[in-house]
Amino acid sequence: MNALARLFSALLRWGLGLCAALLVLAALYVSLGRELVPLVAEYRLELEDRATAQLGVPVRIGRLEGRWQGFAPVLEAHDVRLGSEEEGLSLERVRLVPDVGGSLLARQPRIAHLQFDGLQLNVQQNAEGGWQLQGGPQRSGPELNVEQLLEQLQIVHRISLLDSRVVVQPLDQEPLLLSYVNLSLRYGSNSQRLDGRLLLPDGQPVALRLRTRMQPKTWREAQSELYLSLPQSDWATWLPKSLLGDWQVQRLQAGGELWLEGRGLALDQGALRLHAPELAGGQAKHEAVTLKDLAFNAFFTQDKQGVRAQIDSLALTHDEQRIGELHLNLKQQDTGEADERWALTADRLDLAAWSPLVHALVPMPDAARDVLVALAPVGAVNNLLLDYYPQREGAERLQFAANLDKVGIQAYHGAPAAENVSGSASGNMFQGELRLNSENFALHLDQLFPKPWRYRHAQARLSWDWSETGLTLYSPYMRVDGEEGQVAGDMLIRLLSDPEAEDYMDLRVGMRDGDASYTEKYLPSRAPGMSAELDHWLKTAIRAGHVEEGYFQYQGSLNKGAPLGARSLSLFFKVKDAELAFQPGWPSLRDGVGEVLIEDDAVRVRLQSGRLLESQVNDVTANIPLRHDGKPPRLELDGQVQSSLTDAIKLLQEAPLGTAEIFAGWQGEGPLAGRLQLDIPLQKGLPPGVVVDFATKGANLKLANPDLQLSKVQGAFRFDSAAGLSAPDVRAEVFGRQVRGTIRAEGARGQARTLFDLRGQVQVDTLSQWLGGPQKLPASGLLPYRLRLTLDGDDSKLRVDSNLRGVAIDLPAPFGKKAEQERDTDWRMTLSGRERRYWANYGELASLSLAAPPGALADGRGEVVLGGGAAGLPPGQGLRVRGRLDELDLDAWKQLGSQHPVKVDADSQRLFRSARLDIGRFRGFGQEVEQLTLGLEREAQGWALQLDSELAAGRVLLADAEGVPIRIDLQHVRLPAPDPEATKVSDAPDPLADIDPRQIPALDINIQRVQRGDKVLGAWSLKVRPEAQGVRFEELDLDLQGLKIGGSAGWRGTPGNTSSWYKGRMQGEDLGKVLLAWNFAPSVTSESFRVDADGNWPGSPAWFSLKRFSGNLDASLRKGQFVEVQGSAQALRVFGLLNFNSIGRRLRLDFSDLLGKGLSYDRVKGNLQAINGLFVTHEPITLSGPSSNLELNGNLDMRNERIDAKLLVTLPVTNNLPLAALIVGAPAIGGALFVVDKLLGDRVARFASVQYDVKGPMQDPEISFDKPFEKPQ
Repeated sequence: MNALARLFSALLRWGLGLCAALLVLAALYVSLGRELVPLVAEYRLELEDRATAQLGVPVRIGRLEGRWQGFAPVLEAHDVRLGSEEEGLSLERVRLVPDVGGSLLARQPRIAHLQFDGLQLNVQQNAEGGWQLQGGPQRSGPELNVEQLLEQLQIVHRISLLDSRVVVQPLDQEPLLLSYVNLSLRYGSNSQRLDGRLLLPDGQPVALRLRTRMQPKTWREAQSELYLSLPQSDWATWLPKSLLGDWQVQRLQAGGELWLEGRGLALDQGALRLHAPELAGGQAKHEAVTLKDLAFNAFFTQDKQGVRAQIDSLALTHDEQRIGELHLNLKQQDTGEADERWALTADRLDLAAWSPLVHALVPMPDAARDVLVALAPVGAVNNLLLDYYPQREGAERLQFAANLDKVGIQAYHGAPAAENVSGSASGNMFQGELRLNSENFALHLDQLFPKPWRYRHAQARLSWDWSETGLTLYSPYMRVDGEEGQVAGDMLIRLLSDPEAEDYMDLRVGMRDGDASYTEKYLPSRAPGMSAELDHWLKTAIRAGHVEEGYFQYQGSLNKGAPLGARSLSLFFKVKDAELAFQPGWPSLRDGVGEVLIEDDAVRVRLQSGRLLESQVNDVTANIPLRHDGKPPRLELDGQVQSSLTDAIKLLQEAPLGTAEIFAGWQGEGPLAGRLQLDIPLQKGLPPGVVVDFATKGANLKLANPDLQLSKVQGAFRFDSAAGLSAPDVRAEVFGRQVRGTIRAEGARGQARTLFDLRGQVQVDTLSQWLGGPQKLPASGLLPYRLRLTLDGDDSKLRVDSNLRGVAIDLPAPFGKKAEQERDTDWRMTLSGRERRYWANYGELASLSLAAPPGALADGRGEVVLGGGAAGLPPGQGLRVRGRLDELDLDAWKQLGSQHPVKVDADSQRLFRSARLDIGRFRGFGQEVEQLTLGLEREAQGWALQLDSELAAGRVLLADAEGVPIRIDLQHVRLPAPDPEATKVSDAPDPLADIDPRQIPALDINIQRVQRGDKVLGAWSLKVRPEAQGVRFEELDLDLQGLKIGGSAGWRGTPGNTSSWYKGRMQGEDLGKVLLAWNFAPSVTSESFRVDADGNWPGSPAWFSLKRFSGNLDASLRKGQFVEVQGSAQALRVFGLLNFNSIGRRLRLDFSDLLGKGLSYDRVKGNLQAINGLFVTHEPITLSGPSSNLELNGNLDMRNERIDAKLLVTLPVTNNLPLAALIVGAPAIGGALFVVDKLLGDRVARFASVQYDVKGPMQDPEISFDKPFEKPQ
């Protein structure tokens, strides 16, 4: 135990001693190293020389230092440059850490860590495309010995490159800077590892890891593993152009990860995961393609059995369409030199999606590219298998097999187009077979048929053989199910490579129990021998029917311009219930039973029976000769028809015969039997030829223009579209009477023209009803006529002639006639055209020429000439009337108008434009006017009537607007002089008793000069306004030779029971001149006078008389004189207010003069109230004069012309003596003088008065003295 303790103690002492020694040695080692290592800086120049000699390039070290770190020295060289100053490599720092322990054990230098900082490398591309390190050492001598290099690297345990930069300079491109390049190599005896990381120019990092297991001597068998991580950067601008070749890359934004494993230089397996958000590029000579979101995973393996590659989940977006996911497998089997096989499989290819990418990205010849574009494939290819045998020759080198799902291609150089091709296909490079089993299948032989053949279901075998001479397509059996029925056929198409050689096709299609409306489908419209006209006719003619059996066959050349003998075409149908539309616009032939045969030289249709409209046709043949001489084909049809007039007219109206406008609106009924012959060109624009022979009896025909109905029509007719309608003898009933005539075809040069020439008679009343005129015309009798109707297209016209014998016309002279008289009359009109023309002549009395659009007579233009002469057609719109009449009795025409009223509508007013008539003698309004000229013209807002005659001349304006007064502006009106005998009749009847004042319109009358006989009365103006019970005269301004009449008046009532009223003032200046102008003695003069009247009387205003007047009269005269009347008027010279000759014929006061030669006055004033001609002085009539005054108070009975009044004469006192003498000697004269003096003024203080009684007849009243009295002041 003690021994053990002593041993442990000894060992502890030795151990502690050893540790202490080691610590001392370590301290000595470290201290010595710290002292010696800094001395390495003294060897900088020697180190430069040895490095220069070893590397072969100048080496410059800016600063060399050494230091101790831990238990190892650290040597650092700063600012190291290799090579020249301009192009050499530079290092910021080289750091070396020796492996002291390893060096001692290996007995040779070992380096623990060699670190390079701040290396700047410039890699530049030369003109030949090679790359070289700018400024690096240039090797010369023997080839690099890899084994020796690897053995030398064993002395370095770790090599690092930190914070370095690499500038890559592609030729003619911007330099590429790779920054922060960090590499770390750990080199062991059996395994090695390289880790790297750098930043791309866009700042994105790139990571690298490489692991190897190798010995320097067996480095070719080294096992290696590589991992590379690339960011999603845009690599397009960094790629050198020399690497692109014939490609263009506009954008290459992609990134991913790569794993590789291998042994030596052989690759065993690998994996790639790639995601490219956007790629844009393509071949340089083609337009770039943009792909987005490209992603896939790829795997690769290689072993003794071969190569296997797989691409999973390949998907991308192109043109906003997502494509994928696609799975591809590539397998290589090497079982022998002659049986090496490469197999490519794909699960599903969308042809429409991938074709544009293949066209843009896959290198191929231009011819192949054009074929791909022309075919424009669609659909999908499933389970694609491509086998490639490199060692084999010919067609066996490439084989394929695939399933097709709704594949479609376009036609190309004679090869047919197809749609919805489903089935399986297999073959090699030059031949193959398609086993078709498709739904909704379509096949298009574009060189023959304009539209594809479409079928609900198709089954067929299609083989092809491609050789140097051309392409051959053949199908020994095809069976399809379409809407037209069950179809079967076979096909052979040979398309030769030599353009001068003849392409050939043999096509046969048969059908049973089909639909004839689908025959268009099998018409080779594009065949060189098929004319466009015939093709159109065949397509449109056969509309419906049941095909019992039919076939189509085409054999011969497909080349354009081949002779007719180089091909043969035939089409046959046996049909029933067929509908044949043999020409557009013609009614279809229905229920046809027959055969249709189309051959190279003609189309033949044979129908045993059928129906055309409602007509039965039999034994119909239709032929279309194919002359092939450049002329358009024509349809020749011939057949028997049992028809009706209804169908015949409908055919003329609807068929393209050019007769639709002529027979528009015609109607008819009745049987027809005849023969129909048609010669119809199949080219538009050419006229057809139609000949129809038919006979009828008892038919009815109704024409539309003119509206004429013919019944019981019988005759034999022939219609020739080139000449017209003809019949040698036509009989019918028109207007209930027999007509007879002929129909002549007068057409020439293919222009049909038909003339109806019929004669008959008609009652005037019946003719009036047919014309739509008034119920009763001023004519009667049986009218003989000759009707000629010409049907000639736009030149169609109607003419009716008659001598009117047997017709009595009850019109005022000169237009009336008796029944036995003859007067040649004709009516002509056109029946078509944009403007219809009308002519009429009524003997030598009236002539009409009119033109108007159809149905718009108010928009026409024309002229009516009266009294002789031919009417012409004016250029402007509207109807104009002119001429001369020897006489015109207005009352007679008014009476005619009341018996035969004519309604004038707005269109008639719009049509009538103007009139001008010269009338020799005019009778109307109670007047007879010689040489009257009337002119009526249309103005902007009304009608203007111009009058010119000796009686009156001026202008009358009738406005269109309702309620606007008629404006009458006359230059003069000449009234007849009064009949002296008529003035003696006291109770003449009312001249306007028959006038209804309620019918008088609103008038504004202005007459510049009114004459009565040779005397000028003056200017008149007034306004006439209608009222509910009559008419009102306003704003009267009448000048009656100095007598001015103003105010208003009225006229009310019904004819024979009217009354009038007046309220206003009658005034003037010198009453004497007014009396003289009206043939009264100028017994009273005045400076001015007035009479204010407010009264009424029975009858019209023209029947005014004081005997019938009721109302009030207020009269006043100023400064005048009652003068002595000389000669025959002496008995009327004094006191004009009471003298009939003084005041006109209103008061009719007639008693002896009171004065000698005259009496002056200052004012005469009086107010009379009248009731039915009895005037009562409401206030005394007073006369104020300079020497005397007079007053008259009492009654004036104008009905009985009697007076009963008191006359008060007042004289001044200064004049009493002479007046007294007069009173005593001559009381009447003295009283008059007294009254006159009283009326003329009260210039004396006192008066003496004398009162008289005036009684008796107004023509000779009794004046007796009543009493004298003194009147107070």
